[in-house]
Amino acid sequence: MGQTPTGRPTVRIDGADPLVLPWDVAPETLPFDVVRGPVAFECASGDRIEREYTGIDVFDLLEAAAMPGETTHVQFESAGGDLACIPLADLTGAVLALGDGPGTEPGRPRFVSPRVLGPRTVKNVCRLRPRALDAGADREAYERLPLGE
Repeated sequence: MGQTPTGRPTVRIDGADPLVLPWDVAPETLPFDVVRGPVAFECASGDRIEREYTGIDVFDLLEAAAMPGETTHVQFESAGGDLACIPLADLTGAVLALGDGPGTEPGRPRFVSPRVLGPRTVKNVCRLRPRALDAGADREAYERLPLGE
């Protein structure tokens, strides 16, 4: 999952009208408005990280894939199998950014959001899955994060 037959990295956005986008291209070539600018988030250590990112607004991608109306969370999956389950409210200002920072492969996106702690800012994203979780559901049951690294 996450690559075309020719090995090009892709991101699949699930929904009623799913999208599979190549991600080894300049963001300007994708059919979305490009977001440029600083995004700051808090690392698990408590340090605040602010970097310049270039990418696509997460809500634009979800809207284009026709995210189901009952969606409460979005699960971000990395090419390595990491999963983070993020409430919709925490996706305001979120960006799927072209590879940036240590551990992010060239041509692979990273999920960043000012409302999400560092361990949940998934690197090497290959899939976004809208989820409808019950009010009492534990979102951590939908996650697999490298929190000890």
